[in-house]
Amino acid sequence: MIKIRQSYISKGDIMTNKKSTSHKSVEVKLEAVHQVIENKRPVSEVANELHLHRDTVNRWVNAFKKNGKQGLESPRSITQAYSHSKDSKRIRDLEKKLRETELENEILKKFQAFLKKNE
Repeated sequence: MIKIRQSYISKGDIMTNKKSTSHKSVEVKLEAVHQVIENKRPVSEVANELHLHRDTVNRWVNAFKKNGKQGLESPRSITQAYSHSKDSKRIRDLEKKLRETELENEILKKFQAFLKKNE
């Protein structure tokens, strides 16, 4: 038996040394932050309830204070949102260019008609 933080596990229970990672939803993070900020509960108490390290909850609180709800989103979703915003900007730029080109064509057609009329 190996003693780890007041709990006992047998050597057979240890499968790997790989760190287990689970991603919490933004709602869970918001609730934890709310408990710390609004209800003035200690970070360590909230972290224990969620079976997380206090530094994780503390990081969520700091991220929320700095960037609001967006600070709690996973980097993957932020990257996807950034990608979508880049696509949206490109689409807006292309639509603007299209409108300008259509206007130029309209002006050229009117000028061509004017030249034919005055020959």
